[in-house]
Amino acid sequence: MEGRETPTRPSRTTPSSPRVTPALVKRPRFQTLARFWEGQDVLARWTDGLLYLGIIKKVDSAQETCLVRFEDNSQFSVLWKDIFPPAVPGKEQLCCVCNSQSCTSDNKLVHCGKCKHAYHQECHVPSVPSDTDSPGSSWMCRQCVFAVATKRGGALKKGPYARSMLHMKLSLPYQLKPLEWDPLHLTNKQQCYCYCGGPGEWNMKMLQCCRCLQWFHEACTQCLSKPLLYGDRFYVFECSVCTRGPENAWRLPLAWVDVSHLVLYHLSICCKKKYFDFEREILSFVNENWESLLLGDLTDTPRSERYSNLLHALTAQKDRFISGKEIKKKKCLFGLQSRVPPPAPQSTVTELRLQETDVRSPAPCVREDGGPETPPTQNKDAKHSAKDAEGEAEAAESCYTGSYTKSTQS
Repeated sequence: MEGRETPTRPSRTTPSSPRVTPALVKRPRFQTLARFWEGQDVLARWTDGLLYLGIIKKVDSAQETCLVRFEDNSQFSVLWKDIFPPAVPGKEQLCCVCNSQSCTSDNKLVHCGKCKHAYHQECHVPSVPSDTDSPGSSWMCRQCVFAVATKRGGALKKGPYARSMLHMKLSLPYQLKPLEWDPLHLTNKQQCYCYCGGPGEWNMKMLQCCRCLQWFHEACTQCLSKPLLYGDRFYVFECSVCTRGPENAWRLPLAWVDVSHLVLYHLSICCKKKYFDFEREILSFVNENWESLLLGDLTDTPRSERYSNLLHALTAQKDRFISGKEIKKKKCLFGLQSRVPPPAPQSTVTELRLQETDVRSPAPCVREDGGPETPPTQNKDAKHSAKDAEGEAEAAESCYTGSYTKSTQS
C-alpha cells in the first residue's frame, strides 16, 4: 500500500499471534464474536499506530486473527482487536460494543457522524456527553478521531481534531494492569500499546512514558517538534493519562557515540543493510538532518568539526561499531556490532523523574476499581480516510531528508 512501510520479515504473514482477553481491550462485541468474512473491506491498525485499508482473505477463529491483504498486495495476520469493519446496514440501532439496543435516559445510543457506528454513551471510552446526539451536533467516535488526527512524525497539534484527540487521550480503552510484559518492559503478550490500543514495536518510533511505562506511537503523540528516528530513546516522556492533560517530552543529551549509534541504527532499518559509507551516507545524513536531530549542546558544533567527531566515535568504540577494515572491506565502511538501538541513559532518566516528583505529585494511570483509565475531565469529537492520513504523513516524514526507503519491522 502506498505510504505503508514494508516489514523486513515476510514471515509475519503467519505469526503465532497471542489471543487478547476480551475484558482487557474494550472492543466491539461483533469482533469478539468473529463477525468477519472473506472479502470484507476493513481498516487495520499497523504497528506504527496508523490505519490502512485492506481486504480480509482468511478468518482464523482459533487465534482471533484475520489474514488481511493491503493495497500494496502485502498480506499480514492482524488481531481482531486491531481490525475495524464498516457499519453493517440494518445494525445502526445496535451498540457496536455491547451489541444491544436497549437504552436508558442517561445511557442513550449515539451515532458517529463519520463511520455511522452506534455506541451507548457509557460503552464509548471516554463516555459521551448527553447533548451529543442533539440536532446539529457532529460527534465522532474515538476510532474516527484517531484516524483523522494521527500521522507520521506526530499527530495534529492544532484545530478541532487535535483538541478532540487530546480529550480522547485522557483515558485508555483498556486496562494497564492485566498486560503481561517481558522482563525489560519492552513488549507485552497482548500486543496492546498506546492510546489507540494497537500493536507496536518499541524500537520502531515509540516513546515510553516514564510514569506508567506504557509505550506510545509517534503517530499518536502531539508533543514532538521533530519526527523520531528508529531506536531513539533519548527522551523523557509523560503521557496524557499520567499528566491528566497535554503530554510532556524532554530531549536528553547525546554524546557523539550516541549520535553515531542512533544514525547507524536508523539507516540499517531504513536501508536493510549493515555497512554504510562514512562520508557518502553517515556524515551526509547527519549534515542534512542536523536541525531535526535535536542534539542539545552539540547543536552548535561547526560543520567542519562534525567529520572528526563522528569518525573518532566510530573508530574508538569497538564494542559498538565495526569498520570495513576489520572484515577486509573498504575502511570507509562502518556498521553496528549488533543491530540494536543505543542504550537509553537510565541515570539521566531517573534524575529527571525525581526532579518532576519534587514539583508535581504523580497522577496514577490505573484506577483502583480496575476499570479503564479515566481522569476526571473528558470530552470528545472527530476518522478520515486512510488515504488522507497517508498524504499528511508524507509531509511529516520529509523532515528527514535523505532518510531512504523506510521499513517498520526488524
